[in-house]
Amino acid sequence: MPRSSSSLPPYLTSGASSRSHHGLLVKLNEAASNQEEDEIISGEIKKAREILSVRGQSTSKVSDTLIILLHCLMLRHRTDDDVDFALISALQLAEGGRTLAERKIGYLYLVKRLPKHHELNLLLINTIRKDLSSSTPSHVLLALQIIAKIPSADLSPAVIPLLTSKALLRHKVPAIRQRTLEALVSLHREQHGDLFPLSMNKLLKCLSQEDDLSVLAVVFRVIRHILETNAHHIGTDEEQLYLIERCVEVARKHEVIHGGQVSLEVVKTLRAVVEAHGSMSAGTREKVGQWVTEVLGQMTIGHRWEGALLLELCQLATRVPSTSSSILPHISRLLLADQTAPSSSSSPPQPTANDHILALRCLAILPTTAWDGQLGEKEMGVIMEGVNSVDDTIRKSTIKLLQKLSSELPNMVLQTHLDSIRSSTNLSLPLTLADRLTIEERMKIGKYETASRALEVVEVQYEEDGRRYASGVLDVLDTLNSKTKGKGSVWDEGARRVLARLDHSPRNLAESFTTCLLETLRTRHDPPGDTLLVILTSVTCEYLPFSYRDTQEMIDSFLHILPKYNASVQELILVTIVSLMIRLQPSEVQDKRSAVIEGLRTLQSTSPKYQRKRCQEISTIIEFDLLEQVKDTSKTPKLADTLDAIISVSRKHPHKVPSTSEHTSSPVPPRADLSASQLRYDAYLPPKQTGKGKRQYRDHSEDDSH
Repeated sequence: MPRSSSSLPPYLTSGASSRSHHGLLVKLNEAASNQEEDEIISGEIKKAREILSVRGQSTSKVSDTLIILLHCLMLRHRTDDDVDFALISALQLAEGGRTLAERKIGYLYLVKRLPKHHELNLLLINTIRKDLSSSTPSHVLLALQIIAKIPSADLSPAVIPLLTSKALLRHKVPAIRQRTLEALVSLHREQHGDLFPLSMNKLLKCLSQEDDLSVLAVVFRVIRHILETNAHHIGTDEEQLYLIERCVEVARKHEVIHGGQVSLEVVKTLRAVVEAHGSMSAGTREKVGQWVTEVLGQMTIGHRWEGALLLELCQLATRVPSTSSSILPHISRLLLADQTAPSSSSSPPQPTANDHILALRCLAILPTTAWDGQLGEKEMGVIMEGVNSVDDTIRKSTIKLLQKLSSELPNMVLQTHLDSIRSSTNLSLPLTLADRLTIEERMKIGKYETASRALEVVEVQYEEDGRRYASGVLDVLDTLNSKTKGKGSVWDEGARRVLARLDHSPRNLAESFTTCLLETLRTRHDPPGDTLLVILTSVTCEYLPFSYRDTQEMIDSFLHILPKYNASVQELILVTIVSLMIRLQPSEVQDKRSAVIEGLRTLQSTSPKYQRKRCQEISTIIEFDLLEQVKDTSKTPKLADTLDAIISVSRKHPHKVPSTSEHTSSPVPPRADLSASQLRYDAYLPPKQTGKGKRQYRDHSEDDSH
């Protein structure tokens, strides 16, 4: 049957470029498989070859065919059909299409499909030069767009004389002036560090002569580009001051503070001028400071671009510190935006989320000396209260800012969260909460939410320190475990959060985190909580350094704590033991073999059938020296892949699995899903009795009855 039962709209309302294009869409929509789609596409490509091979084919038919080809190339799964035959037709259409739309389609096909250094590039260059010299603005714009899209070393010498001519740089159409400059930048990036075709004096002349704000923004961008790529060097303080004066003069002339994007480009260019020259004279500082003060005096932060401008001015203030005093009043207004609103609590009213985040980002950019002690008590109160915001972005930004101010402040926040968990008071609650929850349910949700916010603090504090991050995670989990004891009490959200953080961290951080946790396992007297065991087993399999020397001792530690957990967590420990055994030398495996086998037999004597089956599989792997096969079969060192490899290898050696005469109708419970996004570690539930002694089994996602 077709994969989609929905029918496409008629041709006129389908968005197709032609009836033949619509016919292709209909056939693809009704295709039953990828293979059938490829057959349809292959047929369309053959038909296109026939159409384009006809001498004197109409340009409208050629343009329709090229659109169909582009659609086919976007959707096909096979790549065995060659489509280079269409390049010549596309070039001819780009040069001789009857309408601008047809010529655009020809150029579009070349942009998408013409390889670099192809022999047709020379003909394309001639077509582009012809369009650049055209008296029709739409043709010139089309050529400029193609240059920006497919710049090349061969194209540069052919078109740069035209791009730097007065005819294009001073063209009466602003869009042509704008795209000419953009094309020059695109070609310059392709040349990797050559001199820019326009001198700084030429650009400053364009700056003073330009009256269109959109083009003006591009001129500022080009000046910044040549400074940042070292295509122009500022040699003296006088030259630096001259550039600053010209930029400020143009900004004042056009009142760019009201110009949106161009105002951002002015500030970025001023910063580029300051950074391009190592030092800064007193005259330069004064000139920049005066203009920044003028701009800030006209700002109300009532438009989105004004917030972006404030951020750019903060970046400039890192180079010109004297401007910070003019910025702080605006940050204060952002923080105190809702101070006139009545507050129902003792904490100060908070600004809107956007204003709050903007203020925090600005303060994070500025040096702490610029605002520490300069903001008032109310402003600092709003900042401190941000750690309790329901918005996680505000909380994280606040903690980062406090960390920048003093490392003791995040510690205070962390201890406050931990004390709340211990005392079950002042617990945080998520933004949304289900109705009709009992006090106990609310208390549990509050503890987990508070613990999650405590982990946020730890993540910010030790962003680049794996060992201290591990210590912080231990503090949070131990505190939470002391208030939520009981088998099967795994905090899934916390485990996922930690594992996801490590998954996106540098390898060395994850390794130091893992070794710190393993050292804790060896030294602590009480067995770790279930959540910590879930994290510990996962990171041991995936991130344990190959240089780790205490692997045998860790195997003993895991065997020692194995009986103290429910079957779901025990499975993780068993897989981790196999992962550690794989790391051992053959002689070391012999030393550990008997201890592991004995531990498995002891566990089997008290385990349900499912767990006994898992113990048998692992016993087979160890007794018959199949560890190397498990290592080769496992796609990655992760827990889930290692377990899949254990099952796969044991299936290949059924004659080696210890036989059992025991027959029971006990259910086969689902094994824990070990993926980072879907952790399940609930204790296995016994089967329920139903009528006539039959048992009701739970559904499970994986058949493990092998």
